[in-house]
Amino acid sequence: MADDTPKAAIPHEEGFEVTRISENKYFLWGVIIFLLIITAVPAANDFWNTYFVDPIMADSKGEAGAKYNTYNTIFYGLVFFLMFLLVNERLEKWEIEINERFVICAVPLVILGGVSRVLEDADLFEPPIQYLFISPLIYGIITFYALVVIGLGKWLSESDLPSLTKGQGLVALAIGGYALWWYFVPGDWLPLSSWSLIVLAAAALTAEYYRAAPLRDPAMFFGITTTLLLVLTVLTLVQEKAVYPDILGHALLISFLLTFAIWFVSATFLDVRLGPLYLLLYFGHFFDGAATFLGIEEYGYVEKHVLPTAFIEYVGTAAVMLPLKFLVVTGVILAIEYEESKEEQKEMINLLLLFLLTLGLAPGTRDVLRIMFGT
Repeated sequence: MADDTPKAAIPHEEGFEVTRISENKYFLWGVIIFLLIITAVPAANDFWNTYFVDPIMADSKGEAGAKYNTYNTIFYGLVFFLMFLLVNERLEKWEIEINERFVICAVPLVILGGVSRVLEDADLFEPPIQYLFISPLIYGIITFYALVVIGLGKWLSESDLPSLTKGQGLVALAIGGYALWWYFVPGDWLPLSSWSLIVLAAAALTAEYYRAAPLRDPAMFFGITTTLLLVLTVLTLVQEKAVYPDILGHALLISFLLTFAIWFVSATFLDVRLGPLYLLLYFGHFFDGAATFLGIEEYGYVEKHVLPTAFIEYVGTAAVMLPLKFLVVTGVILAIEYEESKEEQKEMINLLLLFLLTLGLAPGTRDVLRIMFGT
């Protein structure tokens, strides 16, 4: 008997089907029509430039107009949701298990996004590359990078090439790729010789402790590769002079103490054992809240996002961000725990937690480092 189930449909429950966005022709046509409208219709083009393009351009120049507004906030939220669905579909197709270990391996990627954003603040990128590392475009760049690395890891895990050949090729790619970048981009980037030594040392340590395991495990390969790139960005950034070095310790201390307090109260008085991912989510968002609180109250910075600005103005202090973060994260956790199909959708929930962590830890990292280096 022929299978009449559409290829773009995934059976979810009896009598209900979920359509894959990446295989939905209406989604692609919708994107094309949208691009045509904002390009060809003058009124739509003016609206797009005013509320979307101009804030990004202002942000790249450090001007006062670099703020979010109601329109781009709603639009970026929708894009973020669609990005989440597309990434989930791609990882499912590659048969990548999105477990707790995968999320931990992705934490360096989240921090990398924040550090890379500060490199743009420090003017280490030039237009047009500079615009790609400004929020929210940087989220797309980081996601694209993640998919490329995970895809490469998937290919390596299935390739019949000898492990030594794979390793030598990766080392050559890491050094040669950075050599090309280092030659063409301006700015005080980490010297090529230093990077070559770091890559060779990382390759030797990986071979010593993990043997060929990263070449067979896409998640481990993704984590190690991203950690190596994070080391590059951090070493490049620390060549700048730190203006307010104390903020990093203060933000970490506030985040740790609040996260520890939640863990202690939950375990001692509520008999609730919060898992590592929930605690990591609390920590990431407390770090973002602490960055906002310290940046506004102690260092004279301003909030750019619409909703936080409204809360801060209503309460009269940026300290409101910390209890607000607690309420939001707690609400998310309760919603997940009371979801009846939680066990059946565990991998999607783990990916959701990773995306939500990104919304806290990445901007928090950027804000703390930006203040720290006075950019």
